[in-house]
Amino acid sequence: MAPRNEVKERILRAAADLFMERGFAGTTVREIGEMADVGQSSLYHHAHSKGQLLSELHRNFSGELFDLLTEVGSSDASPTVQLRELIRALMSVVDTHRPVVTVYLRESYALSEDAHEEVEQERTKIVAIVDTILRKGRETGEFRADLDIRLTRLAILGMCNWSYQWYNPNGPHTIDQISKEFADLVVLGVLDRTPTRPKTSKPNRSAKLVKQNAS
Repeated sequence: MAPRNEVKERILRAAADLFMERGFAGTTVREIGEMADVGQSSLYHHAHSKGQLLSELHRNFSGELFDLLTEVGSSDASPTVQLRELIRALMSVVDTHRPVVTVYLRESYALSEDAHEEVEQERTKIVAIVDTILRKGRETGEFRADLDIRLTRLAILGMCNWSYQWYNPNGPHTIDQISKEFADLVVLGVLDRTPTRPKTSKPNRSAKLVKQNAS
C-alpha cells in the first residue's frame, strides 16, 4: 500500500485537475477518488468533502508561493533584479502548477468563510512582498519617484496571473521567454529615466586672479 502522504497527494492532484477541467461545482468526490485510483474508504479517510480539498489546495499553494516570493524579496539583489525575479517566479508556477494556479485564481468563490479568510491573509502577505520591492526601488531612486505602488502591483499581478488562461506549454514561446518579455515591459515602465544633469563646473578662481594680475 502506498504511504498515506502519497495517497493524499494523489487525491489533491486529482482534485486540482478535475476542478480545473470541470470547475468545483461540476466535480464530485467520487470522480476525484476514481481519478486518484483510491478506494472509497481511503478517499473519505483523507478527504471528508471536496470543500476540504479545495481549502487544502489553496492553503498549500499560498504557502508555497509565499515562501518562493519571500526568497526573492529577501535577496541582496537590486530592486530591478528582484522585480525581474518576482515576475519569473510568478510565471514559473503557472508553468509547473497550472491546475492548482487555475483553481487558486478561479475557484476561490467556493471556499468556506473561514478558509476564504485564511487565504486572503496569505494573499495580503504576498501583496506586501511585491509592494516592498516596488517601494524600495522608488525610495532608492532606481524607480520613478511618481510610481504608484498599488497600480503597478495590480498591473504586474494581473498580467502574470491572467496567463493561466492562455499559456500553452507547447506554444510558440517558452515560459522563460514570456517571463523575460513581461519583465522587460514592467522594468521599462518603472525605471527612473530622468536625464542626469551635467555638473556645472565652478569658475577657476586661480585662473581668474592670474588674468586680473596680468591686466
